[in-house]
Amino acid sequence: MHKKYNVIIAGAGPAGLMAAIRAAQKGLKVLLVEKKATLSEALRTTGPFFRIKNPIHGEYLTLDKKNGKATVHFHNSNFDLDYKGPLIDMHNAYFFSNAGYRLNTTRKDRPLSCVYSMSALLGNLQDAAEEAGVECMTGTIALTAENAEKHIRLQVRRGNTVSWLETDYIIAADGLNSRLAETMGMNKNRPVILQGPCFEIVFEGADFPYPPGISFVFGKDMLGGSGFLFVYPYAGGENRLCVMVNNRFPADQSLKLINHFTQKSKFSSWFKKATPVHHTSAIVTIRSPMVTPSIGRMLFIGDAAAYGETLVPGAIRCGYYAAEAVQEELSGNNGFKKYEEFWSSNFEYVTNPQKQKDYTKILRLFRSLEDEDVDFLFKLSEEKGPIEEKGDVLASNEFTKANALIDYFLAFPQVQGALRTKLQTVRGNGPSPDGTIKDDL
Repeated sequence: MHKKYNVIIAGAGPAGLMAAIRAAQKGLKVLLVEKKATLSEALRTTGPFFRIKNPIHGEYLTLDKKNGKATVHFHNSNFDLDYKGPLIDMHNAYFFSNAGYRLNTTRKDRPLSCVYSMSALLGNLQDAAEEAGVECMTGTIALTAENAEKHIRLQVRRGNTVSWLETDYIIAADGLNSRLAETMGMNKNRPVILQGPCFEIVFEGADFPYPPGISFVFGKDMLGGSGFLFVYPYAGGENRLCVMVNNRFPADQSLKLINHFTQKSKFSSWFKKATPVHHTSAIVTIRSPMVTPSIGRMLFIGDAAAYGETLVPGAIRCGYYAAEAVQEELSGNNGFKKYEEFWSSNFEYVTNPQKQKDYTKILRLFRSLEDEDVDFLFKLSEEKGPIEEKGDVLASNEFTKANALIDYFLAFPQVQGALRTKLQTVRGNGPSPDGTIKDDL
């Protein structure tokens, strides 16, 4: 293939697909390179949730559902995304302790979030890319690149054939474990902070006994080992549940934890008539973020440049603004600098080390507590009743949830002694003055 492109995009996840769509809509000649054979195939484990009016990474979403489709509004970015596929409204979120005690957050007037189908979303984006005139090269791995003064070349491997493709610019959207970030030297000053496997199995015929919601499950009796797992409804069929585990190596431990939970735990009855029908996996690598996410004519976006994950809506925004950046560059302006400003101002962990600590504080919180501690805290919450979310736009997200939970627990007069000290230590900067949780959970 000896064509010259304005931009080649490596990676056809949500970030890469949106970048391709937006760039083609702006009249650019676009090639999208993807290692999968089928763009709509969802192979990577991820949390497929549209959060409703719950800001994170500088953006909040609302959904308008009508005639079998939904329009997802990105309010701060001022663009919309059409989604055609199954959606499940979730008005609840649950935390379950080792002994089965439940902390329940609920909202009556609107869903906390909606579960979507990742395959449907990718398919929607693929259709939009093809309609916009994007050229796709599937089954192709992006290996490395070479910058020149007036162009850049991308080396790719397709089958046993290695070749070079020439373009004006490259957008690297090849994910958490970006090969291009590694081969281009962008990871030299990005130490690995945390790495581990993530594994998910979809069970058909499962019987979840509560209203739909994402569940977080803790405890050695629940899992048969250390770690935690998520359970949430699968938006690709009725009576289907996803069970997802984030764990440390060795990777086969993840499957053991899922098997224990579904076959031997207190909640194994949920899966008594269930059959596993689908699975996905990923290696989650948390590195320090790229402060300057470009080198020469190459721009790194989404998870390839992130501290952990940008989450899917964040990845879509990165793709949108990356296409704008390339257009600016082609017009003689410093579009990459504008993208860098968007990146650092919206994804706060890029320049604020405290935000990086806050992002993983929820993990530190529960790893610091014994199963008996969590049982005690969740029992207090269950006896008190569900926490009802109120307010219009909610402040709670990955950066604030741990502190909000700690403040909630510290408000119970029964929480004293060593347990209270543990909670205060993890929080670090002390609870809110009145010890209440307000609408931050």
